[in-house]
Amino acid sequence: MYIGIDIGGTHIRVATGKNGKIEEKIDFPTREFHASIQEIKEAVEKLSSGTHIQAVGVGIPGFLNLRKGMITHSPNLVGWDHIDIADIFSKVLVKKVFVNHDASVAALGEATYGAGKGKNPVLYFTVSTGVGSGLVINGKIFHGIFNPEAGHQILSREGRAHPGAPAADLESLVSGSAFQRVFEKTSAEMEGSEAWFQALDWLAIGLTNTILHFSPEIVVIGGGMTKHREIFFAPLKKALRKYLRELPEVPVVPSGLGQESGIVGALTLAEKNS
Repeated sequence: MYIGIDIGGTHIRVATGKNGKIEEKIDFPTREFHASIQEIKEAVEKLSSGTHIQAVGVGIPGFLNLRKGMITHSPNLVGWDHIDIADIFSKVLVKKVFVNHDASVAALGEATYGAGKGKNPVLYFTVSTGVGSGLVINGKIFHGIFNPEAGHQILSREGRAHPGAPAADLESLVSGSAFQRVFEKTSAEMEGSEAWFQALDWLAIGLTNTILHFSPEIVVIGGGMTKHREIFFAPLKKALRKYLRELPEVPVVPSGLGQESGIVGALTLAEKNS
């Protein structure tokens, strides 16, 4: 049996499954670190019911030092900074645990069982409250010491940057948090507005930069802002054609796993590494 743990800013999901299929799942709100760890432990015990667990895969947002297995900073998680996450999870769950960045874990799910299946490399973007990225090459997550953060590429010295950014990065220009900060409206409320299309134009620039860096065979995009696909993907592709001139057009497609990319990816991370 494999366990997948998808840690989000508002919810945590724990599931059992294999081969891209979720068998059972428990969902609960994200809380302070120690409280969340206890709830995760209880969920794992409930789902496993004494069955042997071969490995656990964990996807977590924030800046994760992958060599040390330590999360250095996660803006949307309370009390999780400077936590030796891989070691703590292994000790609490008494299992073999593999930890990676949430966007990269979702990318692994999409590359293995979703819209990127059979493609190589697979570039994944999530566009929601924030903007995250992951890259899968030859079936494996690509990373350096930290996860690649294409959402934090600097695009403009002008415009309102989000807290912590030195200038306007992609996330400052294209995200639910950006709409909330500038217009005090949700991304759903901004759909179809002039600002919405301007944001997608910025996203096309950010995607062009990342495509030129990594030359993927396909780009898969998930996240809350992609919910209404026609009003998201049609203008995005139109804008992308303006900027992507050096390479042939790259397919840009919606997530094949929908809201399950992260949890399927976490299960896949456990399965591939066990």
